[in-house]
Formats: sequence, structure tokens, C-alpha cells
Amino acid sequence: MTAFIYWGRKIIEIVISFAIPILLLTEVIKTDIQPFPYYLGILLSIAGLLLMAWTRFYRNKDWGFMGDDAGETLFTKGPYGLTRHPYYVGAFLAGVGIYLQLNWAFTLLIIPVGFFMLYAAGKEDAFLMGKFDKKYAAYKKKVGVTPWLY
Repeated sequence: MTAFIYWGRKIIEIVISFAIPILLLTEVIKTDIQPFPYYLGILLSIAGLLLMAWTRFYRNKDWGFMGDDAGETLFTKGPYGLTRHPYYVGAFLAGVGIYLQLNWAFTLLIIPVGFFMLYAAGKEDAFLMGKFDKKYAAYKKKVGVTPWLY
């Protein structure tokens, strides 16, 4: 894993887990709860968390390139039949959902996170292409980075 991806993930974790909650609790950031974005946010958050959980349970102990081991299996079924990067898609949906619940303008904060996820997904694609070659190329033609982005 590259240092950029490692530190990028750590910064995102710190901002999401500590900085934003502290700013909300101290009311430095005010929430603006509107009914439609709030309920849409709940749906997106639940969908994202379910996709992330499904991905982790599906993989069992093989956490792949971004996990502890390099992974010896190319997953193409289950959540990987929807997207090549279901954990990233789930995290992105959960992030957008949470921000919509707090204040719809917060969704702008997820844009750089989305670009970071696309960068990390590209690195994983290159790693998997080198490891599984033609098998991964065939899979890549069938399944996009996300369900809506090839």
C-alpha cells in the first residue's frame, strides 16, 4: 500500500471520527435538518453500511490489497458482482448519507474523499491486474468501479 493511500485513509478517519463530531458538539458547525435530505441520508447511510458489512462478511478473512494481506483470491461474486470496489462504494454512500442528515451542504466535503477513493481504487485495479492478468481484465469489462461508473 502506498504511503499516500495509508495517510489519506488516516486523515479521513480522523476528520470523520473526531473533528466533525467535535465541531458539531461544540456547535461550531450548525446542523440544518430538512426532512427530504434527512430521510434520503438515512436511506443512503443504511445502504452504504449494509454494503460495507456484506463485503466484509463475504470476504471472511481475506481482506485483500487494502487489508493486512495481499489476498490470493479474486472475488467476482456477491457484492463484487455489483462493483469492483464495494467497500469504497459503501463508505461513500454512508458518508453522503450522514452528511445529508446533518446539513446538506456537508455533502461538498465528501467530494475530495470521493476522488481519493477513485485514486485508491485505481491503485487496487493496477495491483489486481498485475496479479490476476486476463482473469481480472475479463472481470473489469463486466463490472465497473461502482455500479454507475466504469
